[in-house]
Amino acid sequence: MKKIDDSAVSPVVGVMLMLVVTIIIAAVVSAFAGGIGGGTGKAPQASVDCAVDLDKHLFVFEHKGGDAFALNDVKVVLATQDTKTTLSIADIGGNVVAFEEIGSGDNLITAGDKFILEGDDPVWTDGINFGSFSIVKNTKIKWTIIDKSTDKTIATGTIALL
Repeated sequence: MKKIDDSAVSPVVGVMLMLVVTIIIAAVVSAFAGGIGGGTGKAPQASVDCAVDLDKHLFVFEHKGGDAFALNDVKVVLATQDTKTTLSIADIGGNVVAFEEIGSGDNLITAGDKFILEGDDPVWTDGINFGSFSIVKNTKIKWTIIDKSTDKTIATGTIALL
């Protein structure tokens, strides 16, 4: 009777399986390290200046260059040393009188465009109100424009209300 010896098959298959598993793990680790699994996109980057008009109760933002962004896709964070507020187009009628582009009105902000953020108390002359967030004269304000979809900063700066 002839005996079949197939003992060499099992070690070869085992080594091949271990090699395949190692390659798959290395590919997954490499993909996540490279940012494929992050799920977040790149936020627009822009150079923006800000001015304040206390008489009209508004912040005027001017796009100086960089990527375009839509006002519907951003929020503006205003912060003093101890408080902050986050405002967007959704706040119009509540804490904000206006959050809009000056001029064309298409809400796409490109280089050279301006948009305003107007507070809700037209008779107060010592600062600007955004609901429960009040900014008074002689206060340093940090402003940040944030892309809603990625939650990353588009532009930031500081300004003093004088």
